[in-house]
Amino acid sequence: MKEDKNLPVQFNERIHASSIDYGVVFLSVIIVIFMQFDPIYKYLIILLVWYLMNVFPSFFKKGITLGKINSGTIVVDENNNSVTLSTIHLRSFFILICGFITVGFYFIIAFILLNKRNDKRSIHDLIFKTKVVYKNSRISG
Repeated sequence: MKEDKNLPVQFNERIHASSIDYGVVFLSVIIVIFMQFDPIYKYLIILLVWYLMNVFPSFFKKGITLGKINSGTIVVDENNNSVTLSTIHLRSFFILICGFITVGFYFIIAFILLNKRNDKRSIHDLIFKTKVVYKNSRISG
C-alpha cells in the first residue's frame, strides 16, 4: 500500500488556523474602535496586525502563519514545494480584499468549497496554485 506523504489538511485544521489568525485581527479591530486616534491610524494599526499575523511569519519559514504553526499545517505549491514570498503576499492580500469587499461572505464560500472538495483546496488555493498540508507530512523542509 502506497503511503501519501502530503495529505491535504482537513476542514477542522483549516478553521483552527484561520480562527487564530483572524481572531487576533478581529480583537485588534475591537480594541482600536475605542482608541482616540485619527481613523487613518486605526486602519494602519489593523493592517499592521493583519500583516504580522498572516504574512510576516513567512519571512522566517515560507508558508506559515501563527495559526498554521499552532495547527501543524503549512502552505505549499501544487508540487509540494515551498511557496515563494510573492505568492504568500498575493494569496494573503487576495483573501483580505475578498473578505473585506464581501463583508466576510468570501470566508463562508471559501470554507464551503474546501469542505466539499476532495483535495480540500479553497478558492485562493486554486487561483494561486497552492494547497495546505500537514507540516509533519512533508518530505522536504
